[in-house]
Amino acid sequence: MVDIVIHGPDAQALLKTLNVEHVWIKPQAVRIVGLDAGCDCIQTIVESARKAHLDVNVVQHGLSIRNFGIITLDMDSTLIQLECIDDIADQYGVGAEVAAMTERAMQGHMEFAPYLRDRVKLLAGAPASVIEETVKHAVLMPGARTLIDFMKAHGVRSYILSGGFSDIARAVAETLGMDGYLCNQLVIANGHLTGEVTGPAGGEILDAHGKRRALEMLCMLNGLNLTQSICSGDGANDLEMIRVAGIGVAFHGKPVVESSAAYAIRHGGLDVMVDFFVEAWEQAQKA
Repeated sequence: MVDIVIHGPDAQALLKTLNVEHVWIKPQAVRIVGLDAGCDCIQTIVESARKAHLDVNVVQHGLSIRNFGIITLDMDSTLIQLECIDDIADQYGVGAEVAAMTERAMQGHMEFAPYLRDRVKLLAGAPASVIEETVKHAVLMPGARTLIDFMKAHGVRSYILSGGFSDIARAVAETLGMDGYLCNQLVIANGHLTGEVTGPAGGEILDAHGKRRALEMLCMLNGLNLTQSICSGDGANDLEMIRVAGIGVAFHGKPVVESSAAYAIRHGGLDVMVDFFVEAWEQAQKA
């Protein structure tokens, strides 16, 4: 059996057009519960919600956060409303060139690691203070705090896994009270960026494969299986971890990501993910 979670300002208006029973209702969201997984009505409901520009996801009936122990999230354009390398590049006067390269990388058109190195080369000579300025520009994505607070309240450990940069991830993780981060690192010498980048701890660049391996190791360190993990991101670099997670969510994802993810948030904030779990519905109206 499955539940259908519909989220958005017109969710209740859509519900009035559907011939369904056993519905939970709360502001901006409805949950249609206990449908037979083979019911033809599921596709009809999903299509209707998408036409109404609502977020809609089909989840396991009674899906509980108690079955999960870890969540890993991309940072740029997922946890924060920013592509950090583009912001740094803009400060240094090479913004347009780097932004175009970033877009190609996130669409999956270029191999991530060498393309990241090519972009970072354009930052050579920039004062290290650009990183501090980018931290100031790193506004949280709507719903980020609600999502992380929900996870913490239910004992789920949270980590940033990002192809972005450690100095910025550290600040974001601390702001949200997350458990840690694994990211790439800009090399700095004499107060300036050298135009070089390394992976975590000076190792290999954290790319899509690296993110998946990091997820595997974090699960093992926390005594968990991959099926007990939740992952979300927007770009091609997030594909592998999204595919192997127990719940993998494309968040405002590029087409290559959305077509491969079992779950998607197209319109709302990260807090849409909270409503996947029955614990978020304890105060809902149930009919």
